[in-house]
Formats: sequence, C-alpha cells, structure tokens
Amino acid sequence: MIDTHAHVHVSAFDEDRDRVLRRTWESGGRFLIEVNIDPPGWQKVREMAASDPRIFATVGIHPHSSGQADAGDLDRLLRALREPEAEGTPPGKIKAIGETGLDYHRDYAPRDRQRALFRRHVAAARETGLPLVVHSRDAHDDLLGILEEEGRGEVRGVLHCFSGDLRVAERARALGFLLGFGGAITYNPKRTAPLIRAVGLDRILLETDCPYLAPHPRRAERNEPANIPRIAGAVAEYLGIDRDEVERATDENAIALFDLPR
Repeated sequence: MIDTHAHVHVSAFDEDRDRVLRRTWESGGRFLIEVNIDPPGWQKVREMAASDPRIFATVGIHPHSSGQADAGDLDRLLRALREPEAEGTPPGKIKAIGETGLDYHRDYAPRDRQRALFRRHVAAARETGLPLVVHSRDAHDDLLGILEEEGRGEVRGVLHCFSGDLRVAERARALGFLLGFGGAITYNPKRTAPLIRAVGLDRILLETDCPYLAPHPRRAERNEPANIPRIAGAVAEYLGIDRDEVERATDENAIALFDLPR
C-alpha cells in the first residue's frame, strides 16, 4: 500500500517518528510520499527521503504559508531539483511539486498571495514535468481556473483530501488529475460513498494527510500512515469489492503518477 500524502516530518511525530515508520512498513506500507509544506520543513523532508528507499518527497509551499513565503522562497526550494547534490537530496527522490493550492476556508493568507504563489507552483510543474500535489478548500472554481490557464494542458497531479462534488471531480478528470481520499471518507459515508462510486477506482489515490484526519473510529487520535488499510477498507466497502483490489488499483495509480519503482 502507498500513502501518497503524509507529513511525518512535522513536530507531532518528533517523539516517536522511527516507531511510526516501523508501523508503516509492518502494516503493509510499500512507499510513502512525504509532503513538504513550508521552507523551514524542507530539511526534515529531505532527510527522511534520504534515509529510506521507500520514502519519497515533494517540494512546495502550502497556501496557509503563502502570507509569509513568496515565489523567491519557492525558487530556493526548487534548487533541490536543479542541483540535488548541492542540496544533499538523492537523485530521483523528489516526485512532485507541492503541497500547493488555495484555501478560502481558513483564509490564513491573503487570497491574492495564495493565487500568485499557486500560479508559480503550476508553472514549476509545467517546466519540470513533475505532477502537482494540490490543496483545495472552498476554492475549487478559482483553483481549477488557474490550472486550466497556467497548466496549459501540460500539468497533471492530484487534488488531495478531495472535498469537492461530482462536478468538481469531473472538471479535475478533464484536466488529468486524480483525487486523493483519506480518513475523512469514513466520517459521512452517505455523502462520500456515492461520490467514490461515481469517480471510479481508476481515478483514486489513498492518503492519510497525517497527523490530521484519522479515520473513524480513531478520529480524535493522531493519524499516521499505518491507517492506510482502514481507508482502503472503506473504499472497498463503498465499491462492494475486496480490499486487495483497492490496494492493487490505487498502488498502480500512485506508481504511474509519481513515477515510483515497480
């Protein structure tokens, strides 16, 4: 199984990071995509990716941080792609640009700053050929409009922690984007199950977004990658298929999108 969106580098795991990773592999984890969210966190993300052949990284700046960070900060992070040896990043370890996007729900950063930095991420994905890891909350129309305009039909990726409806899902599909589903799909099955059935297994990635959004009945606990089997089980239940089938299909989707080893 592949957790396509984790934040094991953050301080919530400082006391037991090694044990968390051990549980990841013991639970059947195959690969882990460790997602960068701000410039200060990049060193830990890079170190995690360098420490284990099963861990890969993304590089980017979350929309919540776009009030403090700008395109110059992103360009400095992207040096890891241009000069991996100088940055101490093993070649082939960075698999995507992000986490990036727009968040009009929290509004932790001015919306114009969010949009400007998101455009720079999309341009970087277009220039490098890497996929985008995209955060979208209460901002779907603006976000998809920027992807259509700035991506120029040349950018692919995933809308992680997908919170849109079928209309948004179809528009994302037309852009070549997959949808990431995590623990939140267990909170309101009456809403989520029909959406997952409509989207189809070929467009789905599994993720935890840990330490956030632990699946039911552990919703109040810290999330971690070892919970991926619970999420796969929920998808299997909604689709009426075996969990093994969900795992095989979503792993293949992840391998194809992020160019992971087979």
